[in-house]
Amino acid sequence: MTGLCVNVLGPVRAWRSGREIDLGTARRRALFAVLAANANRVVSRNELIVALWGDFPPTTAVGNVYTYVSGLRRSLEPHREPGRSDGPLLSGAAGYTLRLAPDALDADRFHHLYESATAAAAAGRTDEAVDGLDEALALWQGDAYANLTGRFVELDRYRLERLRIAAAEQRARLILAAGGDDGLIADLTTLVRRHPLHEPFHELLMSALHRAGRATEALEAFRAARRTLVHELGVEPGPSIRALQRRILAGSEEPPTTPPMPRHTPASAPAATRTPAPVLVGRDTEVRLLHRLAGRAAAGHGTALWIEGEPGIGKSELMAVVLEEAERTGCRVARSVADEFSSRVPLRAVMRALGLETTAADTQRAALAFALTGDPRGVERIVGYVSDLCAAGPVALAVDGMQWMDEVGLLVWERLIELTRSLPLLLVAAARPEPNSRESARLRDRVVAHGGHVMVLGPLDRSDTERIVGAVAGGEPGPALRSLTELTGGNPLYARELAHGLMRQRAVRVVDGFAEVDEHVSEVPRSLLDTVQETLAHLHPDRWETLRHAALLGAEFTVADVAAFTGRAASTVEADLREADVVVDSGGALAFRHPVLRQALAESVPAALRPTLHRHAAQVLAAGGGTAVRVAEHLVMGTPEIDTWMVGWLAAHGDELVRESPGPAGDLIGRVLADGRCTRSQRESLESALRLLAAGARPAPPATAT
Repeated sequence: MTGLCVNVLGPVRAWRSGREIDLGTARRRALFAVLAANANRVVSRNELIVALWGDFPPTTAVGNVYTYVSGLRRSLEPHREPGRSDGPLLSGAAGYTLRLAPDALDADRFHHLYESATAAAAAGRTDEAVDGLDEALALWQGDAYANLTGRFVELDRYRLERLRIAAAEQRARLILAAGGDDGLIADLTTLVRRHPLHEPFHELLMSALHRAGRATEALEAFRAARRTLVHELGVEPGPSIRALQRRILAGSEEPPTTPPMPRHTPASAPAATRTPAPVLVGRDTEVRLLHRLAGRAAAGHGTALWIEGEPGIGKSELMAVVLEEAERTGCRVARSVADEFSSRVPLRAVMRALGLETTAADTQRAALAFALTGDPRGVERIVGYVSDLCAAGPVALAVDGMQWMDEVGLLVWERLIELTRSLPLLLVAAARPEPNSRESARLRDRVVAHGGHVMVLGPLDRSDTERIVGAVAGGEPGPALRSLTELTGGNPLYARELAHGLMRQRAVRVVDGFAEVDEHVSEVPRSLLDTVQETLAHLHPDRWETLRHAALLGAEFTVADVAAFTGRAASTVEADLREADVVVDSGGALAFRHPVLRQALAESVPAALRPTLHRHAAQVLAAGGGTAVRVAEHLVMGTPEIDTWMVGWLAAHGDELVRESPGPAGDLIGRVLADGRCTRSQRESLESALRLLAAGARPAPPATAT
């Protein structure tokens, strides 16, 4: 494309036509690195300012960005003719774009080599996988973005380092499983020295020494690992490495080929929430394709499907169609819905879909869920788990609300897209369009590249929209009702909610098969949230308040949750929720029929009151045995004041919160420690949890009574 090559896996450097380019000062080099990492898309000036200076840029930031870009352009094109609009670095009204050819960035090459090696390992081609990992790791020339600072480079450096660790660990496991080689012990010794808090490297070193007949050194490696973990983190080694120590002490004649990993039981795949597929209007072509894809998946031919469209356009309904057909034809179905909080908790949406919860009744799934928490190998373990499920029969895995998927979950999804060609896996994602979203664009491109299908849902035509309204109203829409229907913009949810609202208001009369509205009903709000609020305006104030409180509790809730939150009797709350006809069963809980219904109700609560209610919800859920993650969600959104209850709850649940929800954990614990009202024991507990969080480690699971 431009003949430009860029390295960020070490000092940031660039070449064009074999000539190294002078990228200038550290700040200018950092700006270039941001553009390179976001190659071939427009990066706004504001994004660049935040990436370089964070939330407190200097007053000269805009001018500095202009100066840096001008300097970079002179370096990239020293002989550029005035007035030319092409070249590697483009300017526009919205920002700047650095044009790079595929794999011109070493970080992209590393990622592609790592993915290919992982696929080769999954297919049993160990030598090919090791060669690929060697090539990928050889790209590193030091720490990523060496000698640069700034919000973006710090975050991306951490992300890339996690991938580097995962690649090194996978390489060691493959070599050890194949019998080991002369250099493995030396490599692992170096990795342990470089990453002393990464417990799997200690465990692999012990296994390699044991296999080489050096049991005494293997036991010394365990003692060194324990000293490091106890001194630095205040925790004992995990159950897997302790079990390996016991086997070595017992004098096992069969050295393990690799540290044991949780085994997956295909029969334990969770059943999806079963809801009858709706009758869809205006989507006949899409439904036929979905039925065909489900049938092919059941016959062993996997594929990936990406469904995209605005809220209310019918994504969830079409997902329900394909999953019901997949289940009917013999696939096991797993499904979850991602939400805004999912983006802050690694793997949350994917693990929920697969039933991988630390509280799962199935002990193997619970063990795997615990092992995955905070583990950089989480991507490969999830992929391995899904592969095991597919080995026992076709699987349909779906996530709605993909725009909220966390970064690690996106990596899992990318890997699974690649495997749909070789596994009986129907992979379904539904997302609303996100302008300038590199992640969504990347996933869509992956789906297409691997022979999948992208279904972009546009608005229904006028006749189909009128059919929806007419079906609800009980007659063919007359002229006045048709004019109101046009305001829905072809969105089926708008149309249904409009019709239901008019019916509840008794504003529709049906005469001789034609449905018409009264003259005083002249218009409805254009926005979906306003439309939803209008359709619910007929509710009794008490029922309205019940729904608003339920909406504040989250995407899913129980009658008991809402009753405790509102202080009302459970029987009254249940009647309110059921009779309002806006909630549906979701496994063992309840959820709103559409996320937009919940959003409209939650936002109808005055903004000034919401933090207080979220704070109250946190205490209610904690008292009712709610999970630490769920309580933390509300504490994060609650009032900023710190009190003794919050201090005590965090001190008691800090380790669990770090394990399950590291992002909110750091925020909340930091606020409490800064407040200074902790007792000595509480402070010690919170500081210990914070050290675990900073080190990227996870606490050992609580002992289980036998």
